[in-house]
Amino acid sequence: MNRFKSILVLLFGLTVAAVSQAQTIEHAPTYSTSKGEVKVNLFYNYGLPLGTFKSDFMKNSSPRGFTADVLYWFKPQWGVGGSFGYQDYYQKNARDIYKLSDGSDISAVVSHSMQMLPIVAKAMYMPYAEKQAIVQPYVSAGAGINIVNFSEYLGEFSSASSANAKFTAQAGAGVKIPFGKTQRSGFLLGATYNYTPYNEYDIKGINTINLQAGFQFKLK
Repeated sequence: MNRFKSILVLLFGLTVAAVSQAQTIEHAPTYSTSKGEVKVNLFYNYGLPLGTFKSDFMKNSSPRGFTADVLYWFKPQWGVGGSFGYQDYYQKNARDIYKLSDGSDISAVVSHSMQMLPIVAKAMYMPYAEKQAIVQPYVSAGAGINIVNFSEYLGEFSSASSANAKFTAQAGAGVKIPFGKTQRSGFLLGATYNYTPYNEYDIKGINTINLQAGFQFKLK
């Protein structure tokens, strides 16, 4: 949780800097840009479960994840395209007594494993993309499918497993710190809120936040 707070404080500070700079952005010099650029965003994800997904099923955060976006920037401020990602959650519970389907009891350590692979159509908006700003804010949104692989183990033995494709939606915000004079590449720091309706194995929806850090670079 301390790491979570530190990242949020850093993101907040960069956002404040971006807002302060926006007050004088109209007088900032512009750089030459062309339409039709294709850019890639590569993020490392730190996943945080939320709501009933956290309270009833998965208390552990996930440091195992990534997101990759390929966006076509038809205007300097607007990019549209596709995104895919991966997040791996794992929860090992304390030993307890569990009742099996035949009525017998078993003492076991129950563990849960869930992997999520979202594939979405995505749009990103950077209002000051044409300006030579030191810190540039952005917002994003996407919708598509989330391939959810779930497994439950009683000790070493699998007791349940499933793979489902569910609707998913996400919204994000963050900042870009550009590199060089052209500012077409840079460091990205942000977060996305992810919502996936899910009603399997007493899991009532999958809500998560991904804290993200990565890079943006021009593909062509």
